[in-house]
Amino acid sequence: MYENEVIEAIKLVRKYKSETSTIEVKSAANGFPKKCYDTFSSFSNKNGGLIIFGINEKDNFKSENIYDLNDLQKQISSMCNDAMEPKIRAEIIMVEFEGKNILAVKVKEIPQNKKPCYYKPKGLKAGSYIRVGDSDELMTDYEIYALQSYNDHIIEDKRPNKNSSLDDLNMDALKEYIEKIKIDRPNFAKNSFEKNLKLCAITDNDENQIYPTLAGTLIFGEFPQSYYPQLFIACVVVPGIKLGETGILGERFIDNKRIEGTIEEMLTGTMNFLRRNMKTSVIIDENGKRTNRTEYPIEALREAVANALIHRDYSTQTENAYISVYMYTDRVEIINPGALYGTNKLEKLGTDTIMEARNPNIVRILEEKGSVIENRHSGIPTMKREMEKYNLPAPEFYEERGSFKVVFRNTSSQVSEQVSGQQISGQQINGQQISGQQISGQQTKQIETYQQKVLEFCKTAKSSKEIRNFLQIKSRQYISSNIINPLIIQGKIEYTNKKSINAKNQKYITKKQ
Repeated sequence: MYENEVIEAIKLVRKYKSETSTIEVKSAANGFPKKCYDTFSSFSNKNGGLIIFGINEKDNFKSENIYDLNDLQKQISSMCNDAMEPKIRAEIIMVEFEGKNILAVKVKEIPQNKKPCYYKPKGLKAGSYIRVGDSDELMTDYEIYALQSYNDHIIEDKRPNKNSSLDDLNMDALKEYIEKIKIDRPNFAKNSFEKNLKLCAITDNDENQIYPTLAGTLIFGEFPQSYYPQLFIACVVVPGIKLGETGILGERFIDNKRIEGTIEEMLTGTMNFLRRNMKTSVIIDENGKRTNRTEYPIEALREAVANALIHRDYSTQTENAYISVYMYTDRVEIINPGALYGTNKLEKLGTDTIMEARNPNIVRILEEKGSVIENRHSGIPTMKREMEKYNLPAPEFYEERGSFKVVFRNTSSQVSEQVSGQQISGQQINGQQISGQQISGQQTKQIETYQQKVLEFCKTAKSSKEIRNFLQIKSRQYISSNIINPLIIQGKIEYTNKKSINAKNQKYITKKQ
C-alpha cells in the first residue's frame, strides 16, 4: 500500500459523497471507534478494502486529527490478532494529509476455506459481516452455512433420499445410462448393477437398505417433486415491466405455469413455456428466403435455464426455494436459489478460469447422458454469442444475497434507437428485413427526452432514487430499463462503483465525451 493510494481513495469518496464497497472512512478524533470490527470482518469476507481513520463522513468527509496515532495502531493490531477469527494480517500506514496525520489500514480478502472471518466476542452468528455496497451487513444463516459447507466439502447432490427407494427411479433410463458408461469405463462391466449405481452416486446405502441420492432422484426419479415439492420452476409472463402491473383486462399474469419433473423434463417444459410466449418476427434475407426469428435466441435461454437447474443450491437451507422465470415485456429474468459457489466470482463467468461445481454428480451424470450438458463451461459463452447474433445486449449476471439472476433484454431499446419510433414493418435493420413489429413514436420521443435530461442531471453523480425524483417517475424498473441501462450500454453514463454494480448506494455519472 502506498500513500498515493490512500489519497486517491479520499478524493474518490469526496467526489461522490459516498463510501464504496472497498473504501470505508472513520472518525477517530475522540478515541478508538467503538464499532469498526464489522468492517474488518466484511472486507475479510468479500473483496478486501481500505479503512481510513481520520476522515469524518458526517462532516462532509473532512480530515481531522486522530486522538493518538500510536494507541490507534495498538488497538487495531490487538483487535486483528486477538478479537478476530481467523486473525487478520492488516497492512497499516500513516499518511500526512491536509496538515493532519491520518491512518489507513488495508485489509485483504481471506482464503475461501478460512471464511467467515468474525468478531469473537460476538460469536460466529452475530459477529460475521459481509460488504453490501457501502455498508457492513450481518451475514445471514444461509451465507454462513454456504461457507461452512464449502469448507467441510459437503456434496449436497450425494445426500440420500431416505423416504424413497430404488423402485421410485425409472429403471429403463437407469439401465440405458449404465450401459452407456460401460463403453467408456470397461472396468464397470465386472460390477453388479447396484454397485455401478452407487459408484455413479445415483444411490447410497445404509446397512442393507439402498436409497436414491438427490442426484439420482432429480435425474432418474419417476416424480421427484413427491419428495422435494419445492424443487420446481415457476414460470410467469407479466403484462408490463414490473410485477404488479396489469393487462388490458386487469390480469396480473398473461401466463403462469408450475414446471415439474426431472431436471430434463423441467428444462423441456420451461423452454416450451418460453417459446409459447415469445414474439416471432419474419426475417427475409437478400435472397428472399423467409425465416421465423424468436424474440430471444432459444439457445441462450436454454443454457440459462439448464445452468439454473444444474448449479442451484440444493442444500436443506434452500430446499423450500424454487427457480423463477419471469417474462416481462422488455426482458426475461431467470433466478435460482444460491449465490455463486466457493471461489467462483462474477468477473470469472464466461472466462477460461475453471469454475467450481456445487453439484458435481449432477453435472457429471448429465454430461455423460448428453441430454442437458453438451460441453462443460460453454454455457455462458453460448449465451453471449447467441445474444450477439441477434444484435441484443449481452446477458446480465447478478449475484444477490442467497440467489443468482440472469437477465436477457429484448430489442425494444435498440429498435427505438435505430428507427426513432417509426413503424418498422417492412423496414431493414442491420441488413435484415423485419415485419410484425411497431414502436410508438410518442413513447420513444419521451424516453429520448428523459435520457437527455438525465445526461445533464448526472454531470455530478446521482443515485437511481435521485433520478426518479428528478424526473418525477415512481417506477424504479421503468427508469432502469428505459433510461439508465440503455445509457450505460451506449457508454454515455457509468457506475461510480464499478466493482459492485448492485451496491446499495450505487450512483451514476455522465461520461466525458
